[in-house]
Order: sequence, then C-alpha cells, then structure tokens
Amino acid sequence: SGFSGNFTPTEFETFCAEQLRSSGWDSRVTLQSRDQGVDVIAEKGGIRVVLQCKLYSTPVGNKAVQEIAAGRSHEQAHYAAVVTNHRYTPAAEQLASTNDVLLLHYSDLTNLENVLIRNRANLPI
Repeated sequence: SGFSGNFTPTEFETFCAEQLRSSGWDSRVTLQSRDQGVDVIAEKGGIRVVLQCKLYSTPVGNKAVQEIAAGRSHEQAHYAAVVTNHRYTPAAEQLASTNDVLLLHYSDLTNLENVLIRNRANLPI
C-alpha cells in the first residue's frame, strides 16, 4: 500500500511501520498515551531504532528532534530517526547532526539498513 496525502497522523505511523516490516524489520506502533515521543519501534539483527513520524504540510522543526533524542534514551535504542512526508527546517538539521538523529523521508524506510550503514559511526559494534 502506497503513501496517501489523505492519511491521518495515526495512519501515517501505521504506514511507516508497514514500510519497515516489508523490508524485514520487526516494527510496531507504540501506544500514544505513553510513547515518550516515540511513534514506532523497529528491531532487526539486534539493532533497535525508534522513530517519530511527522505528517506535515510544512517543514518539520527541531521539537521532533528533541523528542526522539529523548525517546532513544528512554527505549535504550541504538538509533533515533524522524520520518516525514515533507522537509526539515535548518534548525532541525543542525540539532539532528549534533544529536545523532537521522532525518528521513518515508521513502527511505524500505532502505533503512543502508541508511544506517552510511551512518555506521553510531553503530554499537
């Protein structure tokens, strides 16, 4: 199933989790009431990634970066990423680079492993 401009935010989270599952990740959408900024948790080969999914009509700002950086610690994940259908503000890009947060477009999700390999500096191996 492809991306739809008519998704609700919750449907976008489910779509992101499905994109990861299609490439072999064990991924699930978290319970919104206690997600600590984490919308999706994905695991594969001992690597845990937390994602915040932002369905926006404008560029995503640095609040999402702050929240997923905290969520990575809370979930003891190796990687943190924000995923959107749009772009990111310069402030978000700056903060992401200093906090080792990946800024992704949803089309990156089926290729997440290669994205992580390109960012191998953060790998726990």
